[in-house]
Amino acid sequence: MIELFDREGRAALLPFYLNTKDTLLLSGLQGHLGRAFLSDQKKSSLVIVQGFIFLGGEPDEAFFRQAMACDPGWFLTFSGSKEWLAVAAAWGANIAITRYDIENPAAFDREKLQKMALPPSGFEIRRADEKLYRQCLSLPWGNDVVSAYQDYDDFLAHGSAVFALEGDRIVAGCGAYAHADGQWEIEIDTHPDYRRRGLAAACGAAFLLLCMEKGITPHWDAMTPISLSLAKKLGFGKAHPYLVVCREGE
Repeated sequence: MIELFDREGRAALLPFYLNTKDTLLLSGLQGHLGRAFLSDQKKSSLVIVQGFIFLGGEPDEAFFRQAMACDPGWFLTFSGSKEWLAVAAAWGANIAITRYDIENPAAFDREKLQKMALPPSGFEIRRADEKLYRQCLSLPWGNDVVSAYQDYDDFLAHGSAVFALEGDRIVAGCGAYAHADGQWEIEIDTHPDYRRRGLAAACGAAFLLLCMEKGITPHWDAMTPISLSLAKKLGFGKAHPYLVVCREGE
């Protein structure tokens, strides 16, 4: 098994994932985040980014197990191949979940987003600074909004986030869960006590406006009907369901 560490090395994996637009996978292929592996026979590949797995090439159980042993902190296995899913299932990833890859519209409605970005009374929307970045990192319910980055300088260079605050306290946030060239993967989290108040929608709208300002293409992948509904509300387009599997306890 061969581990590939940088963009130049990971270019060898591009033929296994032709035409992908997935921000997480592109982040791994472009050398921004994660780990990447190629089988010794150079016929199978595996990319792990933010705990998500992307399998490519010929299904190979021995290679899969060897690669997984290098990074046990995985979360979900993505695959467009029933044969690869069978390999993952034999390893223990046998709980099936449907997720939704959601298309971007031809253009987001800026005026609509500006209205949606106005938070409910008693709250304000603020873009991340170092203090808010560090506060978010400490939140057990919301640190995924900024956790992809090694430190604040890395966050400034490659990501961004917006937060809903009650006073000085973060109660919701939207940020880049991962980044690829010109793309951000959207992550939205809300404190359990503050849900159903429009805060996720306000943060999402503010973050999309930030993407438009910076010329960044957002990507939304939904795990739940609530997430799918919010994406539609913000102006995203058609949802494409696909199967993922996870192991019990993950």
